[in-house]
Amino acid sequence: MNKFKSIKKQLKFCIQSMEASFSLFVVNPERDFTRRRKHLFGNTMMNVLLLEAGSLKDELFGLFGYTLDVPSVSSFVQARDKIRPDAFCTLFKRFNEKTHTPVLHKGFRLLAIDGSVLPVSNAMQDKETTVLKQNHTDVPFSAYHINTSYDLLEHTYDDVLIQG
Repeated sequence: MNKFKSIKKQLKFCIQSMEASFSLFVVNPERDFTRRRKHLFGNTMMNVLLLEAGSLKDELFGLFGYTLDVPSVSSFVQARDKIRPDAFCTLFKRFNEKTHTPVLHKGFRLLAIDGSVLPVSNAMQDKETTVLKQNHTDVPFSAYHINTSYDLLEHTYDDVLIQG
């Protein structure tokens, strides 16, 4: 089995283990993902990870095989919103535990730390993401700041921090 298939198998295993207790990772445990539908907890988690840079409609067509039975964008967004953000943190940690093999250079790990700005819509101005003065203008600027830690020898992300 090549490395890609092995890693994909580990990711699916981590999602399946979370699916067994999905009520811990949803907004409303009594209601969310309790009925059998096109968007199940595990499938929605995997589909969110598989999204690329296209429009959501095109991405769903690709994920569901370009058939007429593709769920609507609205239903996907509603399913995605049922999953709490910490579910992805848990998945990230479980996946790293399963796939982590420490590789050292002269006894040390080589990490690259990067901070990136992810702009978001100014439509909802909140205290967490909106800066009222940006570059000496009066135009509000909304963004999240993403800090990542990447292991250069293992080619894996070690940690991520998302800030307003």
